Amino acid sequence: RHRLFVIMLFLLTVILAAAFFVIRHILRPVKWLNTGVKEVSRGNLKHRVPLKKSDELRDLAAAFNNMTDRIRDMLQTKEQLLYDVSHELRTPITRMKVELEFLEDSQAKKSLQSDIEELEKMVSEILETARRQHKYANLEKQPVNLVDLIKQTAAAFENRPPGVEFVDLPSEIEVEIDPDQIKTVFENVLSNAVKYSQPDSAPLQISAKTEESYVVIRIRDFGMGIPEADLAHIFEPFYRVDKSRTKDTGGFGLGLSLCKTIMEAHGGRIEIDSTPNVGTTVTLFFAESEG
Repeated sequence: RHRLFVIMLFLLTVILAAAFFVIRHILRPVKWLNTGVKEVSRGNLKHRVPLKKSDELRDLAAAFNNMTDRIRDMLQTKEQLLYDVSHELRTPITRMKVELEFLEDSQAKKSLQSDIEELEKMVSEILETARRQHKYANLEKQPVNLVDLIKQTAAAFENRPPGVEFVDLPSEIEVEIDPDQIKTVFENVLSNAVKYSQPDSAPLQISAKTEESYVVIRIRDFGMGIPEADLAHIFEPFYRVDKSRTKDTGGFGLGLSLCKTIMEAHGGRIEIDSTPNVGTTVTLFFAESEG
C-alpha cells in the first residue's frame, strides 16, 4: 500500500506538472495579446503580437496587429496633412503681412496684425514640431551629465515666481542622450510648471535618482493641477486643459506632445500625475548608460 501510494502520488505530480505546462503553452498567445494591449495603451503602435499558432488566437493576434497598423497609418496621415497645410499657409500669411503694411494705422489694423502674428506663430510651431519629429531618427546622442543639464536649464526659471529648488540631487548622473532635444523637454516642462503656478506657491521641486534600469527626473509644482478627465489627453497635439484657448494662457497644446516624442525616441518615457489645487508631478524616465 505504501509503495502504491508513492506511485500514485508521483503520477499525480507528473500529471499536474504536465497539465500546468500544457495550459501555460496554450495560454501563451493570450499573454502576448495582453502585453500588446498594454504597449498600445502606452502609445507604442509599433509593437507586434507574435503569430505562432494556426488557430483562433492567431487570427485574433493578426487582427490586433492589423488594427494597430491602421491606427498608426491614420495618425501619420493626420500629422502629414497638418504639416502640409501648415506649410502651405506660410505663403498667404506672408502676403497678408506685406499687404497689411499699406493700410493706414487704425485699431482694426492692430487687431489684424495681432491675429496674423498669432497664426504665424502657430504655423511656425507646427512646422518646428514636425521638423523635430522627423529628426529623431538621427539623434546625436552623447554622454551627458543629466544633473548639469537640468541645472543649466532651470537657471532661467530660478528668478521667476515661484522659483526653483533642488531636492536630493546627486552631483552626477551620466546618460546617453541628445542634449539639445532633452533640454527642449526640460524647458517645456518647467515652463508649464511656472505658468500654472501662483507667484506665492511653493517653489518647483526638482529631484533625480536611479530606479531599476532608469534614471528618473521628477519636476513637481504646487499650482492649480490638472483635472483627472484631462490627464488621459494631455499628450495629444493641440489638446489644452484651458478650453477657452485664450492668448493669455499661451501655447497651442504642442509642447507635451513634443516631449513625449523626444522621450520615446530616447527609449524613455514621460508620465504625469496631478491633483487639482494641489499640484502636478512630471516624471521623466531615461535609460541608464551601459557600463
